[in-house]
Amino acid sequence: MTGKVLKATFKRNFIVMVRAYPKDFFIGNVLTGFYTVIGALLIYKMLFNGVVGDEFLKFTGTGDYMSYVILGSLTYLYVVRTCLNVSRSLITELREGTLESLMITPFKRGEYFIGNMLQQTVTTTFEVIVSLIIAIPFGLDLSNINLISFGISAFLALYGFFGLSMVLASIMLYTRDTYISQNTLFVAMLLLCGITFPNEYLPRVLRWIGELIPVTEISNLIRGSALLGKGVSELSSTMIYVFLLGTVYILVGFLSLRKIEYIALEKIQG
Repeated sequence: MTGKVLKATFKRNFIVMVRAYPKDFFIGNVLTGFYTVIGALLIYKMLFNGVVGDEFLKFTGTGDYMSYVILGSLTYLYVVRTCLNVSRSLITELREGTLESLMITPFKRGEYFIGNMLQQTVTTTFEVIVSLIIAIPFGLDLSNINLISFGISAFLALYGFFGLSMVLASIMLYTRDTYISQNTLFVAMLLLCGITFPNEYLPRVLRWIGELIPVTEISNLIRGSALLGKGVSELSSTMIYVFLLGTVYILVGFLSLRKIEYIALEKIQG
């Protein structure tokens, strides 16, 4: 891996983002997380009267509902932004008429997608930092954060998100659709992956389905390291699971993309 394709992809996407996307796009993404936190605060104060039940304490290990929801919402913001932009990179090339030119060049798919991922990670990280600052007055408490385990968890999170993006990219390119496929996945994640509530509340079948999506255990890693202060040894089994599941998604995504690319090119040529 020479890194030329990675650097070129990163630079191109960054230039496009700066020139083509107005500040309203950034504000809209920050407000998405803000609205989620406001909604959770209203539910917590108005419906629950600021008290969580014993089951919530048992499932999560904490009674800090607001920090739980805020961290889940920021994780969701990350996965939506990375999956949305990385997975639709090839379908965007198709719509812009550059997919055929891209396919006949000796470009390295790994570097191409990693370049997309890195650019999106940098952009989303800035949005998340702003969202974190906004969330502090609403009760976000990171006093117990374990920086080492959090750093490893963050890396594994990006690894899992990348794998999920590859599978979604295959589906998008094959169906030539972005809205239905991506929105279906995002709604499913919001319900199944414990973003705003522990997935232990769900029926067993739905919990099993949720465990097959990397976001579920990634959310547990982020909360375990940032909210509960758990170390690497305590989270090791979950870390291994996320790594293995992310690897499976990456392999499935890349292998399926190779076949679907040819199908997409055949459709272009009629």
